[in-house]
Amino acid sequence: MRETEFTTSETTAKTLLEKAKVSPPPSPVRPSGEHHTIALPEPSPEPLNTIGLGDALSRRRSVREFGEEPLRLPDLSALLTAARATRPETHPDIPATGNVFKTSPSGGARHPTEVYVYARNVEGLAQGVYHYDGFRHGLTPLDGKIDDDQLIALAGDQQWAGNAGALLIYTSVIERNQWKYPVSRTYRVLLMDVGHLSQTVYLLATALGLNVTFTAALRDELVEDLLGCDPANELVLGMSVVGTRR
Repeated sequence: MRETEFTTSETTAKTLLEKAKVSPPPSPVRPSGEHHTIALPEPSPEPLNTIGLGDALSRRRSVREFGEEPLRLPDLSALLTAARATRPETHPDIPATGNVFKTSPSGGARHPTEVYVYARNVEGLAQGVYHYDGFRHGLTPLDGKIDDDQLIALAGDQQWAGNAGALLIYTSVIERNQWKYPVSRTYRVLLMDVGHLSQTVYLLATALGLNVTFTAALRDELVEDLLGCDPANELVLGMSVVGTRR
């Protein structure tokens, strides 16, 4: 509406500090807790620096063909740095309002996007579904496992998805943003967040010499079953499909 009122940053900060005293915000990254986590290798900067940002931007393409060679685990690790938590910052008075930052922007530093990995053909990683822990930079194995026909069905009958090395599946945890922005326009920010993150994955994949595309043509219920997520609280929004070149 033309008459919509917006508060100043100072007023918003004061309001949130008071709110956090009685209702702390949800974590912007879901930790694995006591669950077993597979540590990912620290990505080397050299492969990512073989081409410049300008070249990565100009070469970035959506490619729906993948080679039979497995995706290297260090390359998957490098792609997941897009969702890795960096530079934690905490308000001196109320620690619960601390923010984390990633390589992609997020409205209010709330980072509603969770990343899951379906490893279909990844070197040194058992086939199956994993949750990415952005604090530990590791993968937590989940129970889901599907064959290629089920994978294709999940991806809206897109046959090329069945040749991928890995799927990076993005969900959005609604309460993270609603805690700070309890208004209807919050939904658009959830969508932008996935867009920012998936574009970073595109550029990383391009720098690593991988083929990659993004799709939102999913059978959400099948994805929810695979991940074990509750759609009332965690929305399935899309996935990056990654593999080696043919």
